[in-house]
Amino acid sequence: MAAVTLIEEAPPELKDFYDRIERTSQGLGVLNIFKTMAHSPELMQSWWSMMALLFSRLLLDPRLRELAILRLFQLRHCAYGYAHHVRIGKQAGISDDQIAALSDYANSDLFSDLDKQVLAYTDAVTNLKERSKELAAGLREHLSEQELVELTFCIANWNLMAHLLLPLEVELEDAAKEYLPAGW
Repeated sequence: MAAVTLIEEAPPELKDFYDRIERTSQGLGVLNIFKTMAHSPELMQSWWSMMALLFSRLLLDPRLRELAILRLFQLRHCAYGYAHHVRIGKQAGISDDQIAALSDYANSDLFSDLDKQVLAYTDAVTNLKERSKELAAGLREHLSEQELVELTFCIANWNLMAHLLLPLEVELEDAAKEYLPAGW
C-alpha cells in the first residue's frame, strides 16, 4: 500500500501538466509517480523539466541510457521503474532477449563490449564501488566526456527515482504490469 495518497485530480497549478501527460503517455494515463509527486507541485514541475531533458536532449545514445536504467532498477528491485523502462527500452532498440539476459549480461553474447562496459559501470556506480573510476576511464575509449557525464547523471538520477519509488511504495499501474517479465 502506498505511503501517500495519489492525487487523482490535478490541482490548478498542475492541470496543464496532467493534461499533457494524459495526451502523451501512450494510453497509460497520468502515471502514479506523477500523482505521488503532485503533493509537491513545484518540486514535480522542476523534476519533470529535468526528466524531459534527459529523455530528449542528451548526446548519449538512448539505448545505452535505457540499458543502464533497466540494470539499476533491476539491482534496486524496483518493479515500477523496471516495467516502465522495459517499454521505453524496447522503443530505444533493446530486445526482449536482452532484457531477459540482463541479470547475467557479463556472460551473454547478446550484448556488445560497450553494452557490457556500460552495465558494469552502472553496477559500480549504483553500489558506489571504487571500481567505478576505473570503469569510467575504460568507457572514455568509447564515449566522449559529455556522454560519460550524461551516463553517470542518468544512473544517479534514476537511482534517486528508485529511492523515491520504493519507500513511498508507488504502485505500478495495471496498464504497465504487462511490461514486467514473468517471475519478477
